Amino acid sequence: MIDYKLPDENLLLQRLELGSIATNCYILADKEAQELAVIDPAGDFEVLSAAIEQTGCRVKYIFNTHGHWDHIGANAKLHAQTGAPILIHAADAPMLEQGYDRLFQVRVEPSKADKLLEEGQSWPLGQYNLEVLTTPGHTKGGVSLLVPERMVFSGDTLFQLSIGRTDLPGGDYQELINSVRNKLFSLPDDLPVFPGHGAHTFIGEEKQYNPFFK
Repeated sequence: MIDYKLPDENLLLQRLELGSIATNCYILADKEAQELAVIDPAGDFEVLSAAIEQTGCRVKYIFNTHGHWDHIGANAKLHAQTGAPILIHAADAPMLEQGYDRLFQVRVEPSKADKLLEEGQSWPLGQYNLEVLTTPGHTKGGVSLLVPERMVFSGDTLFQLSIGRTDLPGGDYQELINSVRNKLFSLPDDLPVFPGHGAHTFIGEEKQYNPFFK
């Protein structure tokens, strides 16, 4: 687990690499309000549950940036334990209920969307807000979550010096490129980006150095 040191000491951010392909799961909490959001509970529920318990905060939301199996593995158990709603875009919501990925031959416990994410929504977490940016391309229902002036969670849309795959069902290369250019690259250059896999980066660094946008 990586515990990030943020300028705002009230805001807690932790990254856990969970599941069989080291998917990033994030715990974001307002310590004063004792509320947290889990972004992409990828698997290894016991590890995730223990990390949440250590924060002393209650789970208010379970966000899925998209519906791929490696980002939703602990959805069902986390929902059952906490009662927190599972949030995902409508286009990817059916993927939660399948329970089996035929392409990768992986089973995950089925779950169900409680609320649907849409462009422009703002979900309050203590004194902060998570704003929804629809960023399709990796999947039809891919979203990014912006905490204004603090960070953005890009799911599998944008990685450090790379982008998400578009050769899977529902993927569209040009749609993903447009999502990054029109949504993510419109954010401040010094804004940290926390992706679905790998290390964090910054908007300005990706605009300058990401080879897919040369």
